[in-house]
Amino acid sequence: MKARNILFALLLMPALWSCGQRTPTIDFGKAECAHCRMNVVDRQFGAALVTEKGRQYVFDDVSCMVHFVEKGSVAEDQVKAWYICDHAEPGNLIDATTAHYLHGPAFRSPMRGDVAAFSDEAARSAAASKEGSTTMDWSKVRQQLSE
Repeated sequence: MKARNILFALLLMPALWSCGQRTPTIDFGKAECAHCRMNVVDRQFGAALVTEKGRQYVFDDVSCMVHFVEKGSVAEDQVKAWYICDHAEPGNLIDATTAHYLHGPAFRSPMRGDVAAFSDEAARSAAASKEGSTTMDWSKVRQQLSE
């Protein structure tokens, strides 16, 4: 009986580990933006969100992600995590709520949100020399794209 309980616990562990939140993936070139239905191809500007129920949505631009939630396609209180591609490491998704942002015409994104995200302040500072860019945080990005 004891051996059966140990075997059961060992078989159950991987299933429990898989229930935890994991960073979503974007199949660039094949994935379709949940908001505008364009193919998600630009690895510097892709975005994704995960709902409380574990559903994942991908976007070609942070502006599509913001508008998707504003429009009510997913209630904001149902969003568990927001992700955005790191502009300095294309294709690498980072936490959108803690990312460091630059906004300006030098960051020409697919849907013209023109916002680039960086995982740290140093990467943002290195890119900030681009003409006319403004530093932002997540709340300012959402406010800017909502206007």
